[in-house]
Amino acid sequence: MDENVRGTDHPTYFRIDDALKTARIMNASVVRSHTLGTSLGCAPCIQPGPGEFNNDAFAPIDYTIARARAYGLRLIVPLTDQWGYYHGGYPTTAKWLGLKDPEDFYTNPRAKAAYKEYSRQVLNHRNPYTGLRYKDDPTVMSWELGNELNGMTRDWVDEMGAYLGKLAPRQLISVGRQQGVDTAALTSPEVDIVDVHYYPSSVLTMAAATARVTGRGKVYLAGEHGSDSLTAADALALADDPNVTGVLSWSLFGHADDHGYVRHDDGFTLHYPGDTAAMRTDVLANAALAKMIGGQRRLPALPVTPPLKRTGRHDLDRLHHGHRLTRLTCRAQQP
Repeated sequence: MDENVRGTDHPTYFRIDDALKTARIMNASVVRSHTLGTSLGCAPCIQPGPGEFNNDAFAPIDYTIARARAYGLRLIVPLTDQWGYYHGGYPTTAKWLGLKDPEDFYTNPRAKAAYKEYSRQVLNHRNPYTGLRYKDDPTVMSWELGNELNGMTRDWVDEMGAYLGKLAPRQLISVGRQQGVDTAALTSPEVDIVDVHYYPSSVLTMAAATARVTGRGKVYLAGEHGSDSLTAADALALADDPNVTGVLSWSLFGHADDHGYVRHDDGFTLHYPGDTAAMRTDVLANAALAKMIGGQRRLPALPVTPPLKRTGRHDLDRLHHGHRLTRLTCRAQQP
């Protein structure tokens, strides 16, 4: 789903491909995207209403996974959300079920059954580009129980982590919250990756969190941090911390369909190579960190991708629909 195109709708294939290509140019190896998995409560969503599933909604997700694979990117896919944004989340499910308190999502048997059924529909979907069900595709590095699930109980994490782990045994399970390490995620044997979000980011706070997470034998991930708060010195410090597995900045947007860039004015938007001197500094710091975490200390100059010139909508649609993908095959690998 995309809230920046004709209201809320599916993004064009051009936008999908351009965003992934831009991430790769910036040295990314992993992309975390909410609406690859969280899509409830609207007509073009995966689940428009209770008990309803829209198979057409998988088409842009199929394409995204196939293109991510072609670019050598892995994906982290949340399956619900703390917040009732345009793509829905667990408050959507709670409303459908008539729950008085949305937090009952974690304890109500009907809510838990609804989450499992939704997850089953997503993970069992077969991608026509790859021939693989999502649960069998190593491009999906991790299924995240949900985005910023601040009210999780240990019982819920154990139950849902075990359910997803059984459904997709060769993919990882991640979960986390805002501003701090979640105790349920940290202590559950069903969780592989503990995801922590930072606004603003702080190297000292991250260092304390990563030591705590890895000390429990789990993988640490800064799943979101404000893109404008990472300096070159921060990048060096994080890259030198052996406990830091990944640092994902919020949030990257590619080119718009006709010209310029997709605009999303939340204060943390990144465009490559940058609209302003400050953004260009942020882009370089993020790209440098990605490269250094990958083991390279000497960084090559980044190529500059200019904004698109204005193009007719019909020409672009013809380009999207005419795009051909070679059929991809893979051998399932242990994460």
